[in-house]
Amino acid sequence: MLRRLLLVMACYQVLLLLWAPATLVSPSLLLGVGGVLACLVPLLPLRRGRLRLAAALFVLLNLLLATVAYASWGLRAQMPGQLLQLLPVLLAGAVLGRRALWLAAIWLCALLVVGAWLDAAGGFYHPARVALATRDLALAGLGVLMAAFVLDQCMSSMRDNLRLSRRREADLARRRDELQLEMEEKERSHAQLAHALRIENVERLASGVAHDFNHLLGLIMGYAGKERRSDDPEELKAALRGVESAARRAKAVTVRLLDFSRQDVARPQLLDAARTVAAMEPMLRQLFDARVAFELDTGQVQRQIHFDPAQLELLLLSLAANAQQAMPDGGRFRLALACPPPGEELRIEVRDSGHGMSEEVRQRCLEPFFTTKPSGQGTGLGLAVAANLVAAAGGRIEVASALGEGSCFRLYLPARPPAVDVSPRSEDDVAIPY
Repeated sequence: MLRRLLLVMACYQVLLLLWAPATLVSPSLLLGVGGVLACLVPLLPLRRGRLRLAAALFVLLNLLLATVAYASWGLRAQMPGQLLQLLPVLLAGAVLGRRALWLAAIWLCALLVVGAWLDAAGGFYHPARVALATRDLALAGLGVLMAAFVLDQCMSSMRDNLRLSRRREADLARRRDELQLEMEEKERSHAQLAHALRIENVERLASGVAHDFNHLLGLIMGYAGKERRSDDPEELKAALRGVESAARRAKAVTVRLLDFSRQDVARPQLLDAARTVAAMEPMLRQLFDARVAFELDTGQVQRQIHFDPAQLELLLLSLAANAQQAMPDGGRFRLALACPPPGEELRIEVRDSGHGMSEEVRQRCLEPFFTTKPSGQGTGLGLAVAANLVAAAGGRIEVASALGEGSCFRLYLPARPPAVDVSPRSEDDVAIPY
């Protein structure tokens, strides 16, 4: 902006010289050339990026030229170009600050007084000339002071707003950083809570897993005993195949537990809902004793969901563990899949015949850290984590329960048909029962 202003002012001074030519050595010609130089000289530091130095040179050179003009021709001769005399004042206030603004204004007012005195002295202090000079001084001085005052107030307001804006920007940046840290801490806490819930469910599965390992070790020992008692090659091969099958089942148990308990970043993927839930049946059965009738109905649902497999296992195991604790004397547990019309959602229904919940408890059961269990027996995180996982996948949870009538959790997840027909699984894909 300043560069363009200086170039425009230089062109204007050149036009004034061409419009009102003077003799070669006249003072007006020299002042005109000085005005052109006063506009061109500041361009040198301005090209080097020194804005304040360029503005200071322009203001100082123009005030010096104005001093010569007012001292030579008085105030009346400068009245047609009074607006140009205000330019250094305005520029000083806009670029150099408040102090430079008022120094330039005082300097210009002093020149007005000198010019008015010269006008009055040129008429030998005739009353009419004195009155005319006084009027010119009052008008010009009032114009300079009003321009300086208005510019000072505007620039002060702009600077205050700029400081306020910078403070707000700093506050917003600080709050943004605090919010980012809070979000990161929340994500870490959520991951830790989910991992703790996995470990809790692994502990519940430990007794059943130990029973299965004892059973598998018994099978291995039995096959080994058969190998010692028989010399028939076919029976030896059958015994070795049995040992291999039992070892493969034991490995499947350990791999499933390790995959379930490790703390990994969520990796959602397209899952065949019916196949994934069916593969969890052996793990879910481990949570219930013989007094609980376990039922799993996949409904032959042909739908895919976008979900992390480990988180789905965590979610269903948490619901099943709560159902097991709600039926200490036995009962019935049912896990069913359905795809209600128009088929854009998958419904996972988890129902038990336990003691149920009151209306107040039902409304708060999904809140974090809300639990009705005695101290040390529950954290109130299982259902809250399950609700967060479902919500993160774009779904929802509905809870229906009444005292003495059991509880029913319905999970609705976005679903879509599989890209290809679901083909029968090979023997290797079939879940190995524990």
